Amino acid sequence: MDKGYPGDRARRLCILLSCSFISLSPESYAGGFFEDSALTGDIYYWQRERDRKEPGQGHYQTNLSHGTWNGQLNFSSGTVAGIFSADIAAFTAIEMLESSASAHPNEIAFSSSDRAYSEAWAGDKSGISLYKAFATLQYRPFTLHAGYLQPQGQSLLAPHWSLLPGTYRGAEVLFSSQNTGAGNLKLSYMWTDRYKAPWHLKMDRFYKNDRNSRIAYLHSLGAEYDFSNGLVVESAMGQAKDYLNQYMAKTRYTVDLAGSPLTASYQFYGAKHQHSQDAANPLYQGMAWLQAITLAYRCGPVSWRVEATQVSAAGRQGYFLQRMTPTYASSNGRLDIWWDNRSDFNAHGEKAVFISGMYDLAHLKLPGLTVGASFVYGWDARPSSVNDSPDHWYRAGNRLRESAWSLDGMYTVQEGRAKGTFFKLHFTRYHNHSDIPTGAGGYGNIFQDEKDIKFLMGVPFTLK
Repeated sequence: MDKGYPGDRARRLCILLSCSFISLSPESYAGGFFEDSALTGDIYYWQRERDRKEPGQGHYQTNLSHGTWNGQLNFSSGTVAGIFSADIAAFTAIEMLESSASAHPNEIAFSSSDRAYSEAWAGDKSGISLYKAFATLQYRPFTLHAGYLQPQGQSLLAPHWSLLPGTYRGAEVLFSSQNTGAGNLKLSYMWTDRYKAPWHLKMDRFYKNDRNSRIAYLHSLGAEYDFSNGLVVESAMGQAKDYLNQYMAKTRYTVDLAGSPLTASYQFYGAKHQHSQDAANPLYQGMAWLQAITLAYRCGPVSWRVEATQVSAAGRQGYFLQRMTPTYASSNGRLDIWWDNRSDFNAHGEKAVFISGMYDLAHLKLPGLTVGASFVYGWDARPSSVNDSPDHWYRAGNRLRESAWSLDGMYTVQEGRAKGTFFKLHFTRYHNHSDIPTGAGGYGNIFQDEKDIKFLMGVPFTLK
């Protein structure tokens, strides 16, 4: 049935480029492919305890409770004839403990369902995943990556992250101009027909919201221009074939204030269907968007961030997504806003304000130790404006509020054989200021009150 389909041609192209070094002579190998290569890795331990309390429950109940070891090994070749190189990497997840009441998938180990569109929410398992295997061809100022890869350019395609990234099957072309003093231009184009999140073992195709209508491919073009005076502008556009267009515009400016850099940005992300869609496939009515203003400033040992967002996402989905395929873990997209306070604060009509401060204790003779806190408040979140089967809690006039605060601590070993080893502890207390149960009332991406503790240890190593 798929004979001649573009995906088959893409697979053959990716395999051809990923393995093209086979045609090189032994002399070429000796010219740096192995001699200049690097073999590095990391070992991680992750433990998470997340409890949730639904309306009517007298106490918090387990939502996530698990401990997992992860390890990754990454081979990066040297460059042959100044043109060709290759990368290959794999990681493993070993489930150490997990409560029977824990939700699935936990997104650190591997889901018991190997593919995104087969997700059964039924369990997690240990395993090994090849998450990177691509060839690189360089002919300055151009670079081509093809195979199993993570986007590196300015496009709107991005992977999910657990402790390691997700993987696309496709190709990416990068352009970077030489800095002449007037500025630097970067361009990138990415095309893909398969994806797997880091907690899925097998690649899956792309589908529309009905999980049946096929999307042949995703692609995106992005550009960045650095004026070399503190001003950087970016723009990108992406498409899911015959389904959804996405857009991004970002301006960033850095100035010196009292001897420290102050960075401000404005960001806009938009999504709109290419044409009318059948049945359950329409996500938005008109253009959906998320815009943000950010400020970042370091004052002595304290790094401050103040950010604000506003969302408009009228339609069946009821919230803004940065990815071009709506199904969970089916692809991902770029969004340069990350608050690590549980909720995405992205419901239709929602406004949110975030503030954080991280304190570096090096000046107290505690190098490598950083502590901090953050707070988010969101308001005016509206339910989906299209609801085919409204439940008991659905009211078109509802306006929901949510808030969260977090505490952070991180220590990184500064010297010796263990240099780079780190320990991170993160605690979040999230509050939904309503009695609407998780996912109900037209709020498909908002849950109820939670307490969340995450611990992460990472040990980097180099074998070559």
